[in-house]
Amino acid sequence: MAKEPAIKKGVSAREVATRTSDELIEGSRGVFKRLFGYVKPHKSRLASGILFGILAGISNGILLLVLKTVFTVVLPGSQGEEIQEVYRPFEEIGVLSKIELHRPDIPKDKEWIFVTVVCLSIPLLLSIRGFFTYLHQYCMLWLNMKVLFRLRDESFGSLMKQSLSFFNTVKQGELIQTVANQTRMSADAGSQLLSATIKHPISIISIFATLLWMNWLYTLGALIVFPLCILPVSMISRKVRKAGGREEQESEGLMVTLHESFAGVRLVKAHAREDYQRNKFNEASRAVIKFIMRWRKAMEISSPLVEIVGAFGISIGMVYAWWAKIGPDEFLVLNMGLMSIYPHAKALSRIQVQLEKCRVAASKVFAYIDAVPEVQDKEDAIILKDCEGGIELSNVTFSYLEDKPALRGVNLTFESGKKYALVGQSGSGKSTILALLMRFYDPEKGAINVDGIDIRDFTQTSLRDQIGLVSQDTFLFHDTIRENIRYGKLDVSDEDIEVAAKQAHAHEFIMEQENGYETVLGDKGCTLSGGQQQRLSIARAVLRNAPILFLDEATSALDSDSERMIQEEIEELSKGKTVIAIAHRLSTVLDSDEIVVMKSGKVLDKGPHAQLLDSCEEYSRIYKLQFEGES
Repeated sequence: MAKEPAIKKGVSAREVATRTSDELIEGSRGVFKRLFGYVKPHKSRLASGILFGILAGISNGILLLVLKTVFTVVLPGSQGEEIQEVYRPFEEIGVLSKIELHRPDIPKDKEWIFVTVVCLSIPLLLSIRGFFTYLHQYCMLWLNMKVLFRLRDESFGSLMKQSLSFFNTVKQGELIQTVANQTRMSADAGSQLLSATIKHPISIISIFATLLWMNWLYTLGALIVFPLCILPVSMISRKVRKAGGREEQESEGLMVTLHESFAGVRLVKAHAREDYQRNKFNEASRAVIKFIMRWRKAMEISSPLVEIVGAFGISIGMVYAWWAKIGPDEFLVLNMGLMSIYPHAKALSRIQVQLEKCRVAASKVFAYIDAVPEVQDKEDAIILKDCEGGIELSNVTFSYLEDKPALRGVNLTFESGKKYALVGQSGSGKSTILALLMRFYDPEKGAINVDGIDIRDFTQTSLRDQIGLVSQDTFLFHDTIRENIRYGKLDVSDEDIEVAAKQAHAHEFIMEQENGYETVLGDKGCTLSGGQQQRLSIARAVLRNAPILFLDEATSALDSDSERMIQEEIEELSKGKTVIAIAHRLSTVLDSDEIVVMKSGKVLDKGPHAQLLDSCEEYSRIYKLQFEGES
């Protein structure tokens, strides 16, 4: 029994692209657990960040003790016995000796030195706290960047592996939003949110512990008020989470409009649709702003509510202070401590919004990372080497859409070293054959062999390395001319690039550019004419020098003189190669060894030009339309 190829099972990328964010979230399990898995490889840096965060949090409580001491020393009426009471707990644990518990006999004219030294302990401790906070934030930022890099690498790498069927379905602006922004939102959970859940709770506990030691009854009263401060936050939490999640979803639509407007700017301007695109962009922008306003309003209203509740607590505390005869220095420190808790509690209340936004973003990111390409290599796929160029299609059937076959039982043989042409009206299946040969898609039925082996047995990379392509849809990167040509074969010298450019008759116009081969092209090569762009595309194919050459209307953008010169170079380039050309103009393929006539996904006839004129009515009709029209 033949061994079945081991293929990874899972949801296809095309299915992911058609799902809503709510569906992705519903199907996601353990999103945060998986996110923190990206942090685990950096345990030592994480441990350092946690340690520094704990020390920064504890320093908040120690700061209150220092303030209490300073106020006792500095405020009028503070005497030795009061100082002794402040330091008594330190004596009990053996930190200070009896001698250190009493204010030394300092002359009046020198007392200011003692007070100054004591007061300087505040900026010293603040500096220590700031240092620990800085180290904590640095470690967490370092983790954030590591997680972000890995998320972007895995998401972009997964998208690059997807089949063309996926990109035919998904909106490219949505992909840009996912890779650029949603990965950042996801990475924040692995560092910033982790930082917040460490530093803020430790700070609150440290401050409360210090306040309990200073005046436990007053602090317990505050503990009754403190949960009431959280009540307004919990009341609006659901609304905030929902609005935060919807903001991320609507941002995708905004990014789609941006991408389409910039990518299709020539079409936009040709149809004078600038205002239409602007209105479409503003509509998406309003949707984003609406949900931003919702969750920001809900969050901002919580602040005054918390302050009002806290003010009642302070008022009650003041009454208690009057009744218990608490000194001004102690009362001041107690209230400073309680008020210092508020920023930490407020920061914790905002985590829920970040968590929800992160969950929406991470669900989409992980869905794309886990998406299974429709076209995959077998686990035991072999590398195609020393390709001779023989190609055979056996009963190949393929459909882009269900029940609408693009190819119907096609049988073709392309012998090594010969030139073939595919002709026929638009939609006859010519380009589909090239797409299947390059394994952009897999046939639904039948098989395609190269050198007698099914192309599904080869790795996709090694198969495509044996194919050179010149398409009518020329794409040039926003890079130098040299690097655009080098894209055909990366490990070549500058001299090889110039030789390829000369063979494609591109060297002359390249040298006329301001910086020659180092000239940076505009987006998609917009600074060059259509014919110049096509010549650079041909130079890539020349540089690649693959045993199989596909020409998809390779000279469609050239004038007659340029076409003649390029045809001569293509003839020279084609020697010893298997060439398959798609052409609407028969004049460019009349010398082919065999011309394949297609219609409605089927092969009507095949043979040399002279034979087809007599045997194929469709070919004869196309020939007469073109050549009699030219006459």
